[in-house]
Amino acid sequence: MKKAMMIAAALWLGLAPAMAAPDHEREAMMADRDDMAMVEATDARMNAAIDEARARFPDFLAAYGSGRFDRATFVVKYPLGGWEHIWVEVDSIDTGVVNGRLANVPAQPEYSQGQPVRVPFADISDWAYRDDRGVMVGHRTTRVLLVDMDPVQRASIEQFLGW
Repeated sequence: MKKAMMIAAALWLGLAPAMAAPDHEREAMMADRDDMAMVEATDARMNAAIDEARARFPDFLAAYGSGRFDRATFVVKYPLGGWEHIWVEVDSIDTGVVNGRLANVPAQPEYSQGQPVRVPFADISDWAYRDDRGVMVGHRTTRVLLVDMDPVQRASIEQFLGW
């Protein structure tokens, strides 16, 4: 059985999971979700995007700490339940951890949108915030997903993100 990541292509707060639940359980949770896509855990483009996001995470922390940008636009992505990478709206940042709320409707029924979570820095797979020009910075995993999207959906997302 191949391991895969689940990626949501929802507008600015898409999902992007890494795996733990058996394939049949993930597929059942995704059955009625047109805002998610499966990505192989070995996908080189996605893994490179995650690696880049992690390497550039200090940029995110500096932007957050600067107070220059609207903090309501700061989000991080992490593997909820070990496999469903989901966006989290940042409420605060402590030493080594982001405190926030699930920004999307999770595929996993034991979680809910708005639920508080604590995300260790080491678990973050992507991050984003809107700069002072209104352009979303980050979203490296989203950029990977855009390549394979329908052109109309892609254009809509890019417009929303200010790209």
